[in-house]
Amino acid sequence: MATDRLRQAALVVWVAVGAVILGYVLLLVADSVRVIWLPIAFAAGLVFVLEPAVKSLERLRIPRVLGTILAFLGLSALLLTAVALILPVVRDQAVDFVQQLPAIYAQAINWARDFGASLGIDIEELLSQEAIEEWINDPANQETIQNLLLGFGSGAGQLIRGVTETLAVLVLAPVLALYILIDLDRFKKGSLDLTPPKHREETSFVAGQVGTAMGSFVRGQLLVAVIVGVASSIGMWIIDLPFWLLIGILAGFLNLIPFLGPIVGGALAALVALLNGDPTQAIVAIVIFTAIQQVDNHVITPLIQRARVNLSPLVIILALIVGGSIAGLLGVLVAVPLTAAARIVVGHFWRTRMLGESWREASEHMIEYTDPPERIAGIRRRSNPDQSRLFDTQEMAAQDSSEADSEG
Repeated sequence: MATDRLRQAALVVWVAVGAVILGYVLLLVADSVRVIWLPIAFAAGLVFVLEPAVKSLERLRIPRVLGTILAFLGLSALLLTAVALILPVVRDQAVDFVQQLPAIYAQAINWARDFGASLGIDIEELLSQEAIEEWINDPANQETIQNLLLGFGSGAGQLIRGVTETLAVLVLAPVLALYILIDLDRFKKGSLDLTPPKHREETSFVAGQVGTAMGSFVRGQLLVAVIVGVASSIGMWIIDLPFWLLIGILAGFLNLIPFLGPIVGGALAALVALLNGDPTQAIVAIVIFTAIQQVDNHVITPLIQRARVNLSPLVIILALIVGGSIAGLLGVLVAVPLTAAARIVVGHFWRTRMLGESWREASEHMIEYTDPPERIAGIRRRSNPDQSRLFDTQEMAAQDSSEADSEG
């Protein structure tokens, strides 16, 4: 018995080593064709967002092709309406910001001068022409300037690549998402057909767990980002902070990255208030963003994300750092859902193979399900009772199959 467990542990170790090596090779290959990954990532996000709507239209006996087109049209109409509503205010605030730049610069210099005086530092002396010339004539600083200029030179190629990737996202992502949504059921069936028959049921179960968790994360993050953006804009408007809508939009967008939205929004709002000469307003802005973050973490996100993979803040931060270092902004956006998916897959095989747990037990240890409000749950049960019973039957069959395999 001990020998068998030792062999299983050795097998797991070697499989892990092989997976790391294979992953490194795949990263090298992926980097050579990195222009395609951003459109694929955004296409996957669109699929996760629109799949529930397409499924709902299918239950109304609308063909999947037509339902996919209607879902795309509905999303497009929603986005265009939102842009039409907020664009005039954004344009006015952007123009106002440009016009106030000289005054903001002067206020920042005055604030820096007062702050330096409180520390016994003469800012005027640091910014004098003699100090600047001395800094420029320093050989070490000249080397730094040369490196920056070389970086700007190579940055032209990065700019061209960035424009190319942006165009690829705008053009390819919706097209890819459209075809994926139309053929999604066929793709799932084809993928299962390539799986060995004895592992087909388990593969379907684990893939369903991954799809549920990732879909819940993507839809939840987008909806939470909208809520945080709206709440931040309203809060900054109430305290009459300049550029309140720009700050709210930035906070909502950055909330797609865990922990970042309210932190950056609060810091920016406080800075604007301080430059506007109102420390009390800065404190109130920080309090508002802190309250928004707490409500988001403890109320909004648990209610919206029905299926969540429990990842510690340390794991999330490490995933963001690694993802950003590997693939920049794309890596930061996909780091958390990919980490959650990897935890589901690895955790399932570890708990079922090494710890002898059933499929359901392994799932309960990794995924936290939040029940919808009773009124919504009742509506769902009344609208589609057969699907609810089918899900329960499949889950029980999966558990029975796992237990039979363990006994065998």
